[in-house]
Amino acid sequence: MNKSKIFAFSAISLSAALLLTACGNSVSKSEDSAQEAKYSFASNILTLDTSMAADVNSIDVLLNVDAGLVRWNPKAQVVNDLAKSIDISKDGKTYNVTLRDGLKWSNGAKLRAADFVYGWQRTVDPKTGSQYAYALTPVANASEIMTGKKPVDTLGIKAESDTKLVITLATPTPYFNKLLTLPAYYPVNEAFVKKMGNKYGTSSDTSLYNGAFKFVKGKNNWTGSNETFSIVKNDQFYDAKNVKLSGATYQIVNNPNTAVNLFKSGKLDVANLATPELVSANKKNKDYKALTSPRIDVLEYNQSGKVPELSNLKIRQALNLATNRKNLLEIAAPSFSITNTVTPKKLDQAPNGEDFATYAAQPYKYDATKAAELFKEGLKELGKTSITLELEGANDNSFSKAAVDYLKGNLEKDLPGLTINEKLVSSAQRQKDAQNNNFQILLTSWGADYNEPSDFLMNFVSGSTMNHGLVKNPNFDKAYQAATTAPDVLSADKRYAHYKDAENALYEAANVNPLATESVSLLLNPKLKGISTYNSAMIFDLRHAEIAK
Repeated sequence: MNKSKIFAFSAISLSAALLLTACGNSVSKSEDSAQEAKYSFASNILTLDTSMAADVNSIDVLLNVDAGLVRWNPKAQVVNDLAKSIDISKDGKTYNVTLRDGLKWSNGAKLRAADFVYGWQRTVDPKTGSQYAYALTPVANASEIMTGKKPVDTLGIKAESDTKLVITLATPTPYFNKLLTLPAYYPVNEAFVKKMGNKYGTSSDTSLYNGAFKFVKGKNNWTGSNETFSIVKNDQFYDAKNVKLSGATYQIVNNPNTAVNLFKSGKLDVANLATPELVSANKKNKDYKALTSPRIDVLEYNQSGKVPELSNLKIRQALNLATNRKNLLEIAAPSFSITNTVTPKKLDQAPNGEDFATYAAQPYKYDATKAAELFKEGLKELGKTSITLELEGANDNSFSKAAVDYLKGNLEKDLPGLTINEKLVSSAQRQKDAQNNNFQILLTSWGADYNEPSDFLMNFVSGSTMNHGLVKNPNFDKAYQAATTAPDVLSADKRYAHYKDAENALYEAANVNPLATESVSLLLNPKLKGISTYNSAMIFDLRHAEIAK
């Protein structure tokens, strides 16, 4: 995920269905009695297409205007949403789903089981180009469809009637209910998509909704680039009677100081304290809160072969060893914590009760002397005496900007012969560069979609649509495959042992450089009720939110 993923429990991520949203967002204070919330994003949303959404801001909006079979409740438990019931066979491979009666799209069209079939088929179709397609691999024939070996209509989902679905899995998947929360598993109206063509999801007028809220044509809608847009309560939603807000307005506020000032002047309900200075200045504020966050920051290395230097194991190992994580966080994000896995802390527990990030921790460490030695050896293998690498980060993210600046100095100092060129772009451009493998070293942030190690580890599977760096690690693939397929997927002890082996394979090959698990400090208006503060992602689910008088 950008994984991009916005979502978490236990520290998990409210997955696309409820969470995945970014900690950099802010919500707003109503200035009158109207039940309207106002959010602010540091950067614009990229799409309203549930098959294509991979950035946190888009998912943040989609979780309010769309819905799937299940969702996360305020306690981070999976509960039925559009599904009335879900019965699972004894072998764990067949799911018989009954939809709620009377489901409708925002245009009044009936929402049918066939809409799920089309939505899932569209997501795994290689022609769609969905980053989240790989998340559907537990479904029968999904892998073969994504590689062009089978047609999309062989996917393991069939509509037996307008309200009956039969889902067939390729292998039993104990955490499949969590995967179902992702927007990639949402229904899609085929007739509407075909009517809109290539414009589908590129604006609010070319999108259709089935969630608690909707966009209204001509009413402050999202054109694809405008910086203020609104959603309103969807009267066609099956649970509309329990939706208390009249709507919400989103605006782009890319300066965290501005967001804090808006909160203090009564114009925002939530303001993220995105810099160390803002945290220090506001810790004693009565509205201050610190929440766990299901996000991890990593350096991705392009291992496609387009950057020969990064195809060299010793160069990657040297970069990892030269990274002074302690100093980095002291300067750029004191509230973050060093993490020695590619999964964030408090995401999930291993069978022995340990936090998975502790159970599977690898010996990532700072060793400038060893780093310099390996770097020198790597240069010799490349036949060079010096190299230049480009480090890309987001210019609309406070941590990313500060981290890129620090890492340039850190790595150049400890690795003689290395020059780091900084490349700071918008979060939207960074997302596109990641998806297109158009980077050398990428500082990226991944949010959880569900609380299970596979959510993050799938980013490194050979051929995965989420594998931005085009990592190919046979030892990793073997461990991940064993963890996620029968028989070992059915044994928690064996599954988590394989996940640990997968983490070790990434460490040994220096395929990635994990930096830190995020935490979020914010100012929260106590009058904003009905939202969950279970973690930083869940506060952006507005289905049961209201503004107290």
